[in-house]
Amino acid sequence: MSNVKIVKFYNATNTLKVKVDTFEDLWSLQRIIFAGDNVKAETERRFKSSEGDVGELKQVVITVKAEKTELDKTARRLRVIGKIVEGRPLEYVKLNSYHTLNIAEGDIIEIRKEQWPDYLVDIVKEAVSNTRRRRLGIIVMDDDQALPAYVLGYGVEFGNEMYSRLSKRMPVKEFEEQKKKFFEGVLSVIKTMDVDTVIVAGPGFAKDDFKAYIESNGIKPGKELVYYSVSNAERSGVYELIKSESVSSLLGKDQVRGEFKLMENFLIGLSSGRSKYGLEAVSKAVDDFSASLIIVNDSVLGDAEVQGLLSRAEAAHVKIAVISAGDDAGTQLHAFKDIACLSD
Repeated sequence: MSNVKIVKFYNATNTLKVKVDTFEDLWSLQRIIFAGDNVKAETERRFKSSEGDVGELKQVVITVKAEKTELDKTARRLRVIGKIVEGRPLEYVKLNSYHTLNIAEGDIIEIRKEQWPDYLVDIVKEAVSNTRRRRLGIIVMDDDQALPAYVLGYGVEFGNEMYSRLSKRMPVKEFEEQKKKFFEGVLSVIKTMDVDTVIVAGPGFAKDDFKAYIESNGIKPGKELVYYSVSNAERSGVYELIKSESVSSLLGKDQVRGEFKLMENFLIGLSSGRSKYGLEAVSKAVDDFSASLIIVNDSVLGDAEVQGLLSRAEAAHVKIAVISAGDDAGTQLHAFKDIACLSD
C-alpha cells in the first residue's frame, strides 16, 4: 500500500505539492488544510457561452481559498470548498466565484500556507512513512458472532457483524453444518480484506475451531493469519487487542495504538497534577514552561486560538502530538476540551 507522496516543496511560496495514492491520504490532507489556505488542483468547471446555455464541462486548473473541507468516505473524496482566486484557462474560470475541488486517489494538489508549523509537517511525514506500515485487519469472534475491523492511519474502521445462528439445542449434524457456514462466511470476509495480515481473536474456542477448520481443509486465505485471545467479540475487544503488548510487534509504531498510550499517560498524570487540559490551562502551562507535551485533536487544528497556542509551544520546544478526533482516543480527549498537556 503506497501513501501520500511529496512531489515538491516550494520554499519561496510555502507551497506543498503532493500526490494522493490512497483514501487514507485524503484523511491526512483534511487534517492540514485549513480555512484561508490556497489549494490548487485540476478540476472540471461548467462553462456557459450565453444565458440559457446548458453549458459544457471544461478541464481547468483552479486555486481556491479554502473555507471548509468535507471528507466523503462513501465517494472516497475530499471536498475543498472556497472562492476561486486563480485559474486557467482564464476564459473558463470566474474569479471570486465559489467552487468545490473534489480530490480523489491519483490526484496531485498544491497547498499554500502563510507558514508550515512543524506539527503539520509531521502529519505529512507520518502519512509518507505509512508506506512502510503493515496493512492490518482484525476479526474478533465467539460462538455467536464475528466482527471485522481495519486498523487504518486515521483510526479503526468496523465492518458488518456476522452471526453464527448456532444453538446448543440443534442436533449435532445441523450444528456442525451451521458452524461450517459461519466459518465460511468469516473466511469469505477475510479473503476480501485488502490487508497483509489478519488477527483472529476471541474469548473462547471459536477462534481455535476456526483455525482448525482452515488448517484441516488446507485453505489458503491469501494473507497471514495470526491468533490471539481477547475478552469479547465486540468493538471493545478490538480496542483491547490494539492496546495489548502482545500484538505490538504487528502494529509497530501504529498511530492508533500510540494515541491510546498518550491518553493513558494523560489520565495517569491527572491524579498527580502533571496533566492539564483545556485552552486556558494548557496555555498557562506553555507560558510558565511546565508543559513538555501537548496532545491535541486534529478537529481543532484550524481554530485560530489553538494555532496561536501551538505556535507558542513550538517556539518553546514543546512536543506536539496530533491525534484523530474520530477514533476512541480522540473521543476521550474531546471530553477534556480537545487539548491537553503533560509536564515532566
